[in-house]
Amino acid sequence: MKETNLKITKQRQIILDELRKLMSHPTADQLYDIVKRRHKGMGMCTVYRNLEQFYKEGLIGKIKGNPTRYDGNISPHNHIKCIHCGKISDIFIDIPVNTLEIDKLGYKLQSYKLEINGLCNKCYKESRRKKNV
Repeated sequence: MKETNLKITKQRQIILDELRKLMSHPTADQLYDIVKRRHKGMGMCTVYRNLEQFYKEGLIGKIKGNPTRYDGNISPHNHIKCIHCGKISDIFIDIPVNTLEIDKLGYKLQSYKLEINGLCNKCYKESRRKKNV
């Protein structure tokens, strides 16, 4: 947080530390449940407010949807989402982007996100089991 405009507080550090430990891409409510175990006096509004501030400062990622989820990993990567249960996992794939084509359209590439949807192993197995019944 030193490279941002945010003052480092105990509460902010706890929220950021806990989010960065997770690979589950939690909602604000899920993160609040985790954080309050470590800091009993932490309020839900504090978690929500700080998540938005962290996102604006580029310290975390945000996966927009219903509900919004947060990502403590800000390295370049994409996500794959289960269309049945909503589980989100990181996926690291190299996708060559044809910048010449983008230039022809009159754009300068800043970033991109790839959306990948499928069934996680658990949901896939359940769907196969239901078909066999």
